[in-house]
Amino acid sequence: MNNEEIKAHVLLARNGDSSSFCKLYELYYKDMYRFAYYILGNEQDAEDVISETVLDAFTGIKNLKQPSKFKSWIFRILAIKCKRQQAAYIQDREHIKQDITESNLIKEDCPYAAMLDVQAAFSALNETEKMIISLMVFAGYTSRETAKILKSTEGTIRSAKSRAFTKMSHYLKEDFA
Repeated sequence: MNNEEIKAHVLLARNGDSSSFCKLYELYYKDMYRFAYYILGNEQDAEDVISETVLDAFTGIKNLKQPSKFKSWIFRILAIKCKRQQAAYIQDREHIKQDITESNLIKEDCPYAAMLDVQAAFSALNETEKMIISLMVFAGYTSRETAKILKSTEGTIRSAKSRAFTKMSHYLKEDFA
């Protein structure tokens, strides 16, 4: 779908056309899911925040002033929902991680060990770094788009991305040492 078609669907959705909104949802669902999943680390939580995001977007699309900004607008809503979900479940997640580590469920010969190591390295990042990596790597945003979504500068976003990758790299090196 090109930019003009997207704008047309946004305009129709703003006027109450639910099938146009569904087309927009279908267009961005995979990116939204990847973003939410890597921020939250849980399929159910990702699906829940996407559902909440879509509901809020559907009811609030009337207020979207620039149809060309639909993607960044819906991802901004999703980012806020993800932050709220993280705050609600952070203690539970730490407890679960500790239980998994203590019960030695993650073994060296596990075929998913490398993926679990990367997820653990990702979870070691602070919330802003997770958000930046998720937007740029998993959702495919550029540093300029990410800066607009997070209301920051491109330089700040690029620096934070570099620091985040360095942190993850050090974490993984320690893990394999």
